Amino acid sequence: MTITAMRTIDRFLGVPLCWISGIVHLMTAKPSLVQVRSILVIKFFGLGSILLATPTLQSLRTKYPHSRIVLLSFSQNEELLPLIPSVDEYWLIDPRSFASFLTSFIRVFVLLLTSNIDVVLDLEFFSKFSTLVGALARPSMHVGFALPTRWRVWNLTHPIAFRTNQHVTMTFRDTLSPFGISSNRTLRPSLKASGGRSTEQIVDRSLNERTDIICINPNAGRTSLDRRWSRNRFAQTAAILRKEIPTALFCFTGAPGEREYVQSIIARIGGGPDRIVNLAGRLSLKELIALFSEASMLITNDSGPMHLAAAVDLPTVAIFGPESPEFYGPVGNSSINLYASLPCSPCLNVYDAKKFICPIQQQCLRSISVEEIVAAARILMEQESPAPLMEAFA
Repeated sequence: MTITAMRTIDRFLGVPLCWISGIVHLMTAKPSLVQVRSILVIKFFGLGSILLATPTLQSLRTKYPHSRIVLLSFSQNEELLPLIPSVDEYWLIDPRSFASFLTSFIRVFVLLLTSNIDVVLDLEFFSKFSTLVGALARPSMHVGFALPTRWRVWNLTHPIAFRTNQHVTMTFRDTLSPFGISSNRTLRPSLKASGGRSTEQIVDRSLNERTDIICINPNAGRTSLDRRWSRNRFAQTAAILRKEIPTALFCFTGAPGEREYVQSIIARIGGGPDRIVNLAGRLSLKELIALFSEASMLITNDSGPMHLAAAVDLPTVAIFGPESPEFYGPVGNSSINLYASLPCSPCLNVYDAKKFICPIQQQCLRSISVEEIVAAARILMEQESPAPLMEAFA
């Protein structure tokens, strides 16, 4: 199913179903929780968002070392989930088609009814579907972000204020307040160590004469393609840096469906394919992490790979447009975030499912120049040790 179809179903079918489940909850509420034996954490959308939730999961594990923690997500995140610390098992719903969605949901529905879930922690922002799934588990505690609507309030036992005036990792951690867990520290996302092919095997050539690997991610994921900076500007940036750093290998990354888009950028660079590799669609998630672990720098749109880079401490030039780095910026690594900060920014709003409607033709992204990206890249390539996060406003 497309993202638009999923959002439409969630909006129009989700509300009446949540009303029904909310009424049932009010009539059949369980007694107060005595012991936390099992916790279901729900996070469907966003590889980056799941990564940014890992400090929250770690805090749950520290608080409840002997409890069973289950993470429920969509199947497109299947490669990532085994790499997340603090999770004992994960359940998947496959939204690729209506048939696969229905089949996988029935399987999860049976698990919800038979697994004796004590706590549901819903980290989706305002999803009717995640609210309904959490209610089906019949938990003693159902924690999620608050909305002044009965369909939401009637299903939650512990509604949490949703705050955008802080980094999203802290907003996730706010959901732990009912458990007596608090912190004022923004923590880097964490991953388990992952094996896989060496970098030389990944790029399929010798790196003996290469002193630097510079990764470029010109993609932004299908949930919001409007976060992509101009393909011409990515090409111009790569062309300049290739001349300035003659020993660097430039690795363009992306999903299988983004390979053609990436190749169209490479074709614009000029000067032939020397020292430029299109790895879109060629890497598993573990191999992408291995590449980032040995690379010198990443230049990227606001996206999941941006947060993967932070998890392995890869210096990053991050390009922000409709979303804000104050809320969604990379955490823990040396990064320079380019953000125009227009009066209308940020304009991706969780209250309307992040629909992007721009009357000024993405001026926020068009305001960020090639020269600014190149200047930021020079800073990161020249520094000898990790520097604190830096913001650059176009």
